[in-house]
Amino acid sequence: MNKTKKLNDIAQLQFGYYAPPLEVGSVLYIQVKHFDELGRYNEQMDTFVDLDQKNETHILNEGDILFVGKGNRNFAWAYTKTVGPAIASSIFFVIKPDRNQVLPEYLTTIFNLPKNQIYFQSLGAGSSIPSIRKSELEMFPVPLPEMSVQKKIVELKQLHELEIRLTQEIVDKKRMLFQEVINQLI
Repeated sequence: MNKTKKLNDIAQLQFGYYAPPLEVGSVLYIQVKHFDELGRYNEQMDTFVDLDQKNETHILNEGDILFVGKGNRNFAWAYTKTVGPAIASSIFFVIKPDRNQVLPEYLTTIFNLPKNQIYFQSLGAGSSIPSIRKSELEMFPVPLPEMSVQKKIVELKQLHELEIRLTQEIVDKKRMLFQEVINQLI
């Protein structure tokens, strides 16, 4: 049986950290430009901050979720330590899920569903730069199936993303092959 809980009952929310980005620094400074149009991390490491006493509490932990709270793209992404030590910029909410109740990748899947994307966009509507308030995000209802179902949903998401990536590689190779054939014929 699925139950629903408000986000603030299953996670802690905080704002990302504001700092002017540096070209060189001790910690990666994650910004929206580090994600593609589908909200996938592009592994571009070109902005940093130096770690100090003010920002050390903002270092991301495995499974922290970055959710874009400003602008027209409100996607979510779960941080993984393979990225390296990082701090999220202030455009993000940093969501720290209670892993006894919800898997981070499950939560990002829920946030990124088209129906929820429309919901988040409606929250920020009416201003020149759409912005979701923390209190609105905290009240977001999260469906919470059993942990085993959450794991299956995460596995399904991973398989779907793999299939999309492989399909794109096939399309790219077909395009190159077509161009090579045409070039050989002319």
